Amino acid sequence: MGGRLGAVMVRIAAAVLGLMTIGACTAPPAVRPPASDAATRTVCFASQPPPQWTGPATRLPDGVSVGVHAVGGEVAFGQSQDATGRGVAALDLLSGRLSTITRYKPEVSGLGALAVEEPWVVWEQLDSKTNLADWSVHAVNRKTGESVRVADSHGPGGFLPGQQPLPVLRHGLVAWAQPVRTTGTALHAELRVLDLARHSTRVLDSGRLSSPVYAGGLLVWAKVDDATRYSLRAVDESTLEPVELPEAIQRPSSVAYLGGSADRLVWSSGDALSLEQWDFTAAKLTRYTSADRSHPFQFLQVAGDYLLWDGGTTASVLDLTTGAAFDTPGTVAGSARWIVNARPGSVVRVPVAGLPHLSCPG
Repeated sequence: MGGRLGAVMVRIAAAVLGLMTIGACTAPPAVRPPASDAATRTVCFASQPPPQWTGPATRLPDGVSVGVHAVGGEVAFGQSQDATGRGVAALDLLSGRLSTITRYKPEVSGLGALAVEEPWVVWEQLDSKTNLADWSVHAVNRKTGESVRVADSHGPGGFLPGQQPLPVLRHGLVAWAQPVRTTGTALHAELRVLDLARHSTRVLDSGRLSSPVYAGGLLVWAKVDDATRYSLRAVDESTLEPVELPEAIQRPSSVAYLGGSADRLVWSSGDALSLEQWDFTAAKLTRYTSADRSHPFQFLQVAGDYLLWDGGTTASVLDLTTGAAFDTPGTVAGSARWIVNARPGSVVRVPVAGLPHLSCPG
């Protein structure tokens, strides 16, 4: 979320899509509704967050700033900065204790993406303040201290062309779209999954791919073929066996960013100005449209009924049930239990359970 190097990441992190077929698939649990049943909501923005979102605040030490990227249990993870430097940190939401996971070397520009499932924390960082093609992905086990260099942009002939990956983590498996060099002009990637316990890597797909996301018990990613036709593909998040998605969402018109939770999959359009949501439980497709070009849907997270995203200039929250949204200062990240907002001087946590739904102004 916020703190993703601001405008730099906005310019370079649009998903690069396309692919080859996966093979035999199993039937999905959901049933496809008729396309005409898809609901459409117009996104509206309130002038300020509702008063219910001013949850308990954890004060930060003087001179310390934190940007949140992910939440695991009672801990928020992200980038911290103080008088001694910057790095990846963990903030205990109950005690307020801030602990360092790693300190950046002087040449590191900053954090691009982060995923957590205790004891593992995985992040992507820019390793140069002048070269956007120089990046790496790292994992640290917070219990044992084990450190793993998951991936980087170094390859034969120099830095690999393509998007910086947005790694995801589940069951000790890190998944990401690894750029690879090809003879053509299109940017290609391999969808790789690293088992952190076994130190083994599988390649699930290759071609023009988006970064993957975990949603509805699946690992999902987007592809586009040579005719610029988009598709969504998936495997079971535990077995990595192919799963056929509901027909209603197999062929989106375009995809830029993906987000997900245990029961929802969301994706933004190629221009990041509209959004679609698939509810796995209700087998329902909902479309969200917005005329506001200052809030592109990118770096998506889902927390309960709410979408959290970073539009590049501000962090925002959207009630997926009503289409009402608001901006919030600082950065925002969430989980099934908490929505966390890091602001100057403090971090606010809001419980997802029992949150009142938002409504449009007027």
